[in-house]
Amino acid sequence: WWLQTVAIVGSAGMIIPVVAGTTNFLMTFKGSWHKLSGSYTLPFYLIGIIFYFTGSLQGTAEAFKFTNLVWHFTDFTVAHSHLTMYGIICFMLWGFIYTVVPRLTGKEPPQITVGAHFWLALIGLLFYTFPLMYGSTLRGLMWMEGTKSFIESVELMAPYWLWRAIGGSLMWLSHILFAYNFYVMVKKKEEIEIPSSPKDILNAKVAIDNQEVTN
Repeated sequence: WWLQTVAIVGSAGMIIPVVAGTTNFLMTFKGSWHKLSGSYTLPFYLIGIIFYFTGSLQGTAEAFKFTNLVWHFTDFTVAHSHLTMYGIICFMLWGFIYTVVPRLTGKEPPQITVGAHFWLALIGLLFYTFPLMYGSTLRGLMWMEGTKSFIESVELMAPYWLWRAIGGSLMWLSHILFAYNFYVMVKKKEEIEIPSSPKDILNAKVAIDNQEVTN
């Protein structure tokens, strides 16, 4: 038990670097919050920071013995993993890609599809995780009571799994939009063939004249 207790103390101690790290992140926005409304990259970073804070605190809460008994063998851990890995890593990575790639290629993605990517991913993640955490808490408490059969706990989760499917579908759609945005940023520009010889120039002029006559 002493090893478990030391682990719990260590998990609780994680609150200090998490709060410090979140504060450092948010301080970079100091005096620039108004820029959020005019940027399609900053919201990705901000959401990543928010999920870093909430996901890390959630991980600390899961370390305590009672909460671990309730949540450990349920889909709560699945929701927590998505809240942290997807909410932190993916959103931060998307923000980084949308920041760096246009500077390398000189081509910006359409803001409307970037916005759709952001909102579909965010809403999908919330639909995926929060119902799953709530339902898993009820399921864990049901197991601890010991008065219900296992199949009843499975039936209990059905509506929450439906929400997970809806959220996952929205997340999947957001990935399609991201793939499109990335393609727009890196696709090769069409090369314009410039006529070099007098014959090519004459042919080009004839083609233009014919097009004007047709129009």
